[in-house]
Amino acid sequence: MRKKVLNQSIKVKIGIFIIAVVSALIVNLCFDFFVVEYTSSGFGEIINEISLCYELQDAMTKEKADFSIFIRNRDNIDELLASCKRTDEIVDKLKLDIMHMDNERYAKIWSIKNSYPVYAAKRQEILDDKYEAKDFIEKVYNVYEMQDYLISYGERLMDVTLSEKNAIYQKRSEFFKKMPLVLGIILIPIIVLIIYMAFKLQALIISPINRMVEISKNIAKNDFSDKDIIIRNKDEMGDLTNAFNKMKHATSVYISSLEERYELSELLHKEAMEKMNMEKRLNEARFDLLKNQINPHFLFNTLNIIAASANLEDAKDTEDMIRALGNIFRYSLKTDEKQVSLERELSIVNDYMYIQKMRFGDRVSYDIVSKVENDKVYIPSFSLQPIVENAIVHGISKKEEGGKVVIRVWERENMLHIIVADTGVGMSTERLNQLKDFMRERPTAKLGIGFGNIYKRIKNIYKTGDLRIYSKEGKMTVVYFLIPQTV
Repeated sequence: MRKKVLNQSIKVKIGIFIIAVVSALIVNLCFDFFVVEYTSSGFGEIINEISLCYELQDAMTKEKADFSIFIRNRDNIDELLASCKRTDEIVDKLKLDIMHMDNERYAKIWSIKNSYPVYAAKRQEILDDKYEAKDFIEKVYNVYEMQDYLISYGERLMDVTLSEKNAIYQKRSEFFKKMPLVLGIILIPIIVLIIYMAFKLQALIISPINRMVEISKNIAKNDFSDKDIIIRNKDEMGDLTNAFNKMKHATSVYISSLEERYELSELLHKEAMEKMNMEKRLNEARFDLLKNQINPHFLFNTLNIIAASANLEDAKDTEDMIRALGNIFRYSLKTDEKQVSLERELSIVNDYMYIQKMRFGDRVSYDIVSKVENDKVYIPSFSLQPIVENAIVHGISKKEEGGKVVIRVWERENMLHIIVADTGVGMSTERLNQLKDFMRERPTAKLGIGFGNIYKRIKNIYKTGDLRIYSKEGKMTVVYFLIPQTV
């Protein structure tokens, strides 16, 4: 079974995970529907029956009062008839169901439903004046007695109903006390299964990608000492990993070969200093070219293959990430100009921020507002993306809640103003001053090499150009570009 899962494509694995999540939601919804239905049908019935008993008592009491007024004054016949009609309707609503009620309640309802027609007939005789004068008093008191009888039976029915429904309520309450346990028994295994599958997906897809990223960074530093990535997947990730391992070995062998040739060339041309220096420079150029271009070219071509595979598998996010990374590689490999349009620089920033958004999620956000025609203004190539990268790496990523990168562009008096700000951890005044000194004097690998490089290029290209940096520890960092524009 495990081998069969490993052989499935990434699309199938993700589909299985989605099905598991949807199944959990369906089970939960069905359970909720059952609880709501059980509650509404059970407690609704209890409330309705108790309410009916109360309405019967109220109707009989009202009818008795209206009947008494009628006997004394004979001037409220309409109100009495309305009361009688209401009582008739309520008595009709009383249901005799021996299968779903206890014997005592059944007996009370039976007595009321059988006594009420007799009472109604006696009452109607009084209303229709179908009696002799000498019998009037007796008939009226008979009606009064029957009213008292029905009212007392209504009260007893209320007591019996309350007692019966209280027992039902207690029984249902016991059921609802067990509901959290039942819900836990149902949902906990499903949640555990989903978490297990999520970890498996991470191990099968995310972990190999992260490992390739780490090794790629080391390869860029000419370090090929990392062990091969070994995974058991037989899907696209397995193919990618095998191709990556082969690429690493091929590049390592090629660089080793060049290094050997360099040493041999140095030994053979010691007698001719000029020729030796020329050969040395040639080999150094080849060596630098190999480090700076072969690896990115190989990775760039491999990424294109992965993007095409992701497109076929409908892995939209994976395809978009690879496309963005490919755009950055292409820009770095094929951009020789000292100056490029702002539009091209912002496009690379967008690609870079898309990758960071996929990495950090909601922890990272960015906003770009330009008030110029981006394709008609020019800035030094590769000047914005390194600043944005510093904002992410040294500012926002170190902040637990993340942060935001903001880019604002405007032009005034033939001077292009660009602000790159982040809400990261910022820096202390001491470190800020050190960074400014290193930008202007002696940048090192530890501090200021990125800013120093951009600062010097701006100063070399533009007489009045400038690069400034401001920061407040724990709050933000702002980098301010001033780039002159030709009229």
